[in-house]
Amino acid sequence: MIIAWMLFGALIGISAAKRKGFGTANGVIGGLLLGPFSILMYFVSSDRRKCPQCAEWIKKEAKICPHCKSNV
Repeated sequence: MIIAWMLFGALIGISAAKRKGFGTANGVIGGLLLGPFSILMYFVSSDRRKCPQCAEWIKKEAKICPHCKSNV
């Protein structure tokens, strides 16, 4: 049962990492550590993305990056 929860957490962690722009390994580690709580983290995480120009985190709805002032 514990292994199933760990695998489930790892899968959710991978999905969250891809959604947030992090590496797969970070998602697996985070998912394994958080286990079933990873699904809660997935749904309550903020809607942010990386600017394609400067790679800083910005709001998903942003049209202009507040860091580098480029059009997104």
